[in-house]
Amino acid sequence: MSNSMDQPWTRRTRYLMLVLVALLGVCWLLFAVTLTHGKDTKYFVWMTSLPKTVYAHRQRFKVSQIRTTRDQRKIMDSLAVSTQQQSIKQAVFIPTQRRGGIMDQRKADVIKLCSKNTAYKRPHRDHMLYNKNKQFIFCKATKAGSTFWGRLLLQVDRHVIANPYKIKPQIGPINVIPTITEWLKFNEILQSSTKFIIARDPLERLYSAYVDKVFSPNPYYWDVIGTYIVKTFRKTSKRTCGHDVTFPEFLQYAVHAETSGKHRDVHVASLWETCSPCHVKYDIIGKMETFKDDTDDILDKLKLEPYKAVLRNISIDAVNDALYDTAQAYVDMRTPSLECISEQHTVERIWTKLKSRGFIAADVPVPTELYNKNETAVLEIFKYAYSKSVLKLGREGLKRQQKAIFFETLRKLPDQMLTQVAKAYHKDFEMFGYDQKFKYIFQDSTNSDFSVSDSFF
Repeated sequence: MSNSMDQPWTRRTRYLMLVLVALLGVCWLLFAVTLTHGKDTKYFVWMTSLPKTVYAHRQRFKVSQIRTTRDQRKIMDSLAVSTQQQSIKQAVFIPTQRRGGIMDQRKADVIKLCSKNTAYKRPHRDHMLYNKNKQFIFCKATKAGSTFWGRLLLQVDRHVIANPYKIKPQIGPINVIPTITEWLKFNEILQSSTKFIIARDPLERLYSAYVDKVFSPNPYYWDVIGTYIVKTFRKTSKRTCGHDVTFPEFLQYAVHAETSGKHRDVHVASLWETCSPCHVKYDIIGKMETFKDDTDDILDKLKLEPYKAVLRNISIDAVNDALYDTAQAYVDMRTPSLECISEQHTVERIWTKLKSRGFIAADVPVPTELYNKNETAVLEIFKYAYSKSVLKLGREGLKRQQKAIFFETLRKLPDQMLTQVAKAYHKDFEMFGYDQKFKYIFQDSTNSDFSVSDSFF
C-alpha cells in the first residue's frame, strides 16, 4: 500500500526537481548575460564552466564583442575625423588671427611714421576710387595691383560677379569721387568710408615700371619720359628717341622726380605722395607680396564675400591676362617703334620682358616669326612658350627665375644709387615695412638653386 502511494510522490518529486533545475538553468543563463554584457572579465572566465547552453551564449557574446569593437572603432574613427576637422578649423583660424595681427601691425607702422611727419597733404583726386553705395575708398597706386582692383571695383559698382580679367584695362575703373562738392566734403567721406590701399616694395615698383613702360617697345613713354631722361641725366648730348634709357638712368630720374616734384610720372611717384596715408588713415593695408590673402581679407572687411569667387583661379588668370596684355601692347607698338629700333630689336625686347616676369624660361630662343603675326597668333606663341617653360621649370621655377633676374639687375647698380633710392622713398620703405638696406639683393648665390648669367637690363 505504501509502495503504491510512494510512486506518484516520487514521480511528482522528480517532476518538481526537473522544473527546479530548469529554473536554475534559466537563472544561470540570465546571470551570464548580465555579467558578460557588463564585461566583467573575472566572471566571464568563471562562466566558461557553465553548461553547454551558457557556453553557447558565451560564443554568441564573442560575436557581440567583435561587433562592439567594430562599433568602437567606428566611434574612434569618427572622433578622429572630428578631431582632424577641428584641427583644420584651428589651422585656418590661427592664420586668420595672425593675419589680423599682421594687418594691425601694418596700421601701427603707418601711425608711427605719421606721428613724426605732420606736414602732409591730401591725396591726388584721380587716384581715389570711391563707391558711395558700399562706402569704401581705394587709392590706386600704379604697379601695385591697381589694374586688378580697378576692374574688380568696376564689377562691384555694376553688381556683377565675374572674372575681372575679362575687363579690358582700357575700359577703366569705377568713377573717382565725382563732383567738386563731394571733393570739398572729402574729410566727411573719409569718416564714413572704409579706406584701403595696396603697397609694394618701392624698388620693385620702379623696376616693374621700367620694364613695362621704358624697356618694352613703348614710343609713348619713350617720348614722355625717355627723352626727358636722356636730356637731363645723360652726359652725352646725342639725341635719341628715349628708347635706350638704362635702368640706372631711370632710377636717377625717379629719385629726382620724387625729391623735386619735377616731371613726376605716376609710375615713379611714391605712395606717400600719391595716396597720403597720414591724411587718409587707411583702415586696411594690403601688400603685393601677399596679394591673394590680403585681397581675401579686404573683401571680407568690405562685406563683399561673394566676390571672393574671383580669387579661385587668380594665379592662372593673372598669367593669361599678362600674356594677353603683352601681346596686345606689342602689336600696337611695334610699327611706331620702328622709328627708333629695328624689328628684331623689338621682338628681343618683348621676349626679354616675358623672361624677366617669369613667363618664359631664360634659355628659350627668340621666335623669328613673331614680328609679322597678328595679335591672336602672337598670343598663341606666348602661351605655347609659357606652357613649355612650365613643363621644363614648373611655376615655382619660373618664379625663382623672375627673382634671379631681378636680383641680378639690382646687384649691378652702384651702392650710391641704392642709397639714393632708399633716401628718396624712405617714407614708403619705413611706413610699409620694406628693407631700406636691400639685404635680400646680396644674399649668397649658393642659397638659390637658380641663377642667371646673361645680362638682361
